[in-house]
Amino acid sequence: MKKTSTLTFLLLFLASSLSAQTKTIVFGNLGVENVNISIVNTPYGTSTDAKGRYELPIFDRTEAVNLYYSCIGYQDTVVSLTTKQLQRDSLNISFKMRKMSYDLQEVSITAYQDFYRSKTNRNIADIAFLDEKIYLLENKPKVSAMVVLDTDGVEQARKDYDQLFEKLHIDAFNDIILVGQDSCLQVYLDEKQGILPVSIFSRDDYRNKLLKIVCEFNGAYIIKTMVHDKGLYWLKYNHGKSQDFLYVMKDGSEKEPQFLCSFIDTLGYRACQSQWISIQNEYHQVVAENNGIDLINEEIWDGNLVRLAENSSLLGKTQWYCSIMAKQEYHITPLIFNNILQFVDLDNREIVEIGTDFKIASRRPLKVTSGEKYFMNEFLKDQATGKTYGLFTKDGMNYLGLYDPKAGTVGMEQKASEKIYPKVFKVHDGYAYSVFFDSGSNRGVISRVKIE
Repeated sequence: MKKTSTLTFLLLFLASSLSAQTKTIVFGNLGVENVNISIVNTPYGTSTDAKGRYELPIFDRTEAVNLYYSCIGYQDTVVSLTTKQLQRDSLNISFKMRKMSYDLQEVSITAYQDFYRSKTNRNIADIAFLDEKIYLLENKPKVSAMVVLDTDGVEQARKDYDQLFEKLHIDAFNDIILVGQDSCLQVYLDEKQGILPVSIFSRDDYRNKLLKIVCEFNGAYIIKTMVHDKGLYWLKYNHGKSQDFLYVMKDGSEKEPQFLCSFIDTLGYRACQSQWISIQNEYHQVVAENNGIDLINEEIWDGNLVRLAENSSLLGKTQWYCSIMAKQEYHITPLIFNNILQFVDLDNREIVEIGTDFKIASRRPLKVTSGEKYFMNEFLKDQATGKTYGLFTKDGMNYLGLYDPKAGTVGMEQKASEKIYPKVFKVHDGYAYSVFFDSGSNRGVISRVKIE
């Protein structure tokens, strides 16, 4: 009895010791049941379940390994994993087993949970992509660091700053800008992989100038106005207009910006009209009771709701309305396909196409063919591949759907995050990148999923 207890203890201790070791979890879906997966020249292996899924831990990460996939009636496949790949916490190896084919199966390998991990006590605030490089903004209290990675997640450069930045922005001119609460810093990566400063400017300059240019089209800069910023507290004029677009010729042939098109937030417009009527009625009542000057009818009032808030009886209503409008965000995405500039109005589900003559060529509906209730009213442009994806969220997980610019359709197609509610989510070069914070290790984590 004592021997049995001792043996049980030893087995439990061994299992506990093995589970505590650093390991790589290889997993995936082969689409076939009972596929045998083994580590070549070892007795270790596993097999797929009824849905073709499997999971295999690899504890020795110091030497390259070969995985052997076999099943009666199907082509045998060997996948080689390098020591660099084995340093990741998990690898997804998924492919369809081929029936009796002698061609080697191409296998895509995607790291999920540990494409990159920050240093301890740091979170990843933002990521951006430029010239086959991945740029990261790492933060800890009151200070930031900018990190440059290659496409395999290997660190190429790092620069620490004694101030805190909130966002990493790459503008229409491919300038890299670190955005802080009060000031912004433009930097560049030199030939020796050094991160050097260019200039410092205010947050207002960033908002009012740099963000206006959204893209280049047919020899012109396409510029968006900031009407929506003013519209948060203004009603009488432009009280529904959320965005105007203009164009400026790069060669200077036009001295002034030329009008391109306007977009009206119809939902905001209706809310504005309804609330405006209520505020106006109460305002007239207050004016009548106090024998004051009717600023509205005398056309003295300029439309600023804050002015109305000076009257104590209207203060609560005005503040409520302003706070509601401030939370609304209007989504207009400019895209270029085959010499056509498309503005996709995601809120109103409309596509406006602009021709090379800078005139509106057509207006047509945007159709969300599946996952309508999960659509996040956001498009993500993969600059490397030229593809555009719609973003969907279901049960906290992110999904992507390819946008078809000719058909004007997008639908929820592929799960693109492995953990719920990523802090940052972007696409680049056929991958979906998700940023999380691992509270256990106190590190920021980037995972990525191959977009099929």
